[in-house]
Amino acid sequence: MLEEFHCVQECSDCCIYRQYFPSVDFGKIGVLLLPEEKKEIEDIAESYRLKIRILPRLGIGVNKKLDGPRQIIAYQLMGKTNGDYCPFLETDSNDRSPHGGFNCKIYDTRPLSCRAYPVIREETVNVELDSKCKFSCQNSIRTGKNLLENELKALRRISNYFDKFADQRIWRYATHIGDKPFMKLLLPRGWYLQDE
Repeated sequence: MLEEFHCVQECSDCCIYRQYFPSVDFGKIGVLLLPEEKKEIEDIAESYRLKIRILPRLGIGVNKKLDGPRQIIAYQLMGKTNGDYCPFLETDSNDRSPHGGFNCKIYDTRPLSCRAYPVIREETVNVELDSKCKFSCQNSIRTGKNLLENELKALRRISNYFDKFADQRIWRYATHIGDKPFMKLLLPRGWYLQDE
């Protein structure tokens, strides 16, 4: 039986922990921002007087002068502690969201990638959820499409945007951000062509 997605009681993990991608060598990735979201997030942060760090994430084309992409097609909002903890997460407040987790200061204007989470893939009848989500771990990593309408709308907008670049070679930005034991290594920073 498919269960409706709802945040696990008192969980805020999706707003706290970032993963290393594609491996530890490249550092942690931040929250995906489409180009049109970047300025909006910067303006919101300024209104809250928050310092945020937005780095490039994906690019296309070749800029020989910079040894990198000609065009940035996605950015990433980095966490404030070793790449973790979204800067918009209210960790210093005793106020909690309806499910008991930390409040998001920008919940109503959060990025599409946050709106899509935990959906990572749409299938014919079901959707696949991120296996790192506690709901997925406690239930099934698949659930019915009709139970995740808003998440699927956000995922489709992201997918439609990236479909335009399907035939392009993609550059990935290595952040060199992560936990101290890994940062002692000489990790790459900057642009790398995928599949090279």
